[in-house]
Order: sequence, then C-alpha cells, then structure tokens
Amino acid sequence: MKTFVEVVARPGPGGRTVLPVVRASGQLAVRRTGPTSVHLVATAFGPLGGDDAEVSLVVEEGATLTVRSVAAAIALPSRGEVLPSAQRITASVGGTLDLGLEPTVVAACAHHLAELTVELGAAGALTATEQVLLGRTGEEPGRWTGTVRVARDGRPLLHTTVGLGPCQAAWLPPVAPRAYASTVHIGNHETNDVLTGEDAVRLPLPGGWVATAWGTDLHRVVRAAAALIPGAPVRVPA
Repeated sequence: MKTFVEVVARPGPGGRTVLPVVRASGQLAVRRTGPTSVHLVATAFGPLGGDDAEVSLVVEEGATLTVRSVAAAIALPSRGEVLPSAQRITASVGGTLDLGLEPTVVAACAHHLAELTVELGAAGALTATEQVLLGRTGEEPGRWTGTVRVARDGRPLLHTTVGLGPCQAAWLPPVAPRAYASTVHIGNHETNDVLTGEDAVRLPLPGGWVATAWGTDLHRVVRAAAALIPGAPVRVPA
C-alpha cells in the first residue's frame, strides 16, 4: 500500500505558526494536536512488507513544527515474496522542526527501511529522534536499515546508514544489538566534545551533535543516549 503525508508550516500573524496543508492518505492519518504540532495516526495495522510511506514536511523560516505519532509502528513481513516495508521522510526546514515518532518494532522475518532526508536553510533548526526495537517479546529479531541525510544550503552535515538484524553488517554476535536509539540536533548548539557512555556515543556536528546508543533493552538504550546530552530535547519512554 502507498501512503502519503504532507504538512506545511509557515509563519502567521503575531509570530504564530499556521499549518495551511495537513493531509494524508493510505495507512496514516494526520491530526493537528496543538498550535505547532501534529500527530500521525495509523489507520491500518503494519506496515506490511511491500508497503511504502512517504512523509513530506515543509517548515518555512519563522515557523515551528513538532511531529509525533500516537503509537509504536509494528513492521510485519509480507506473505510469499519477501519484500521490505519503507518509510521515507523528506523535510525542507527554514524554521524549527522537532521530529520524534514512537518506536518502530520490526517483527521476525520483516525488513523495514527508514529514510530521513533534511535540507536546512540558513536559519533552520532540527531535532530528529529514531527509536528501533528488533523483534517482539519471545520472537526472533527482524531487520532494520536506517539512512539519515542532513544538509544545510546544499552542504552535507550528516550522511549515515545503519543496518541491524540478521545478515546486516552490524549484526556480529556477541555484539548484536536489538535496540537502537539516535537523536540528531542541529541548531545553535556548537560543541566540539566527543562523549561516550555505556554502548553510547555523542559526536559533534556543525551547529549541533548526533547521539547514538544500542543494546538489548530499548528503555535503557534511550536513557543511555539521553545521559550524554543533559538538557537536550531527547524523548525518554516511560
């Protein structure tokens, strides 16, 4: 199934943000839940193998947009031919974008592709969080491949691909993490420090940082990443 989501945020009177475009089709609905926030709502179980979701976000200079989801996504395998499911998020950010969806759980035999491509303007600011768990309770892990590309005015700031699960390059027992969390923050926070924790690291980027953690338990992994960036806007599950 093809899914398409489009949200446009632009500055309005009195410094407010207006959302002239909020629409979706396919497996996702989108609802405005605050002055500058929207939530993605699943209208069908999945994604299933072969499903493709495209999310387009535009945040004009002077506007602010927060994007959340209401529940974890469960990536399930397709029947018959093995096909990956995919979620591709593209964002043009002249203002401020805070993107933090609920975790993706990749069931056994499923393969999920996650792509985030962000073009920042000169004044653009980004916080983007990804949380992944391979396998539900009592089952074997699925496969997850995540790619993040961030550029400012055409200049690359970050381009990374992480593959987790059986047959992936990072899946090397005994180091075979089933949980993964990553937060990219780019704005006005300049740092040259490299910080490390237990199976966690924060690396500097121009105007910000990227923090990553991995392990067996998602709650512990998210907290390990958050511990490296005190005061930063990192979501920690309850």
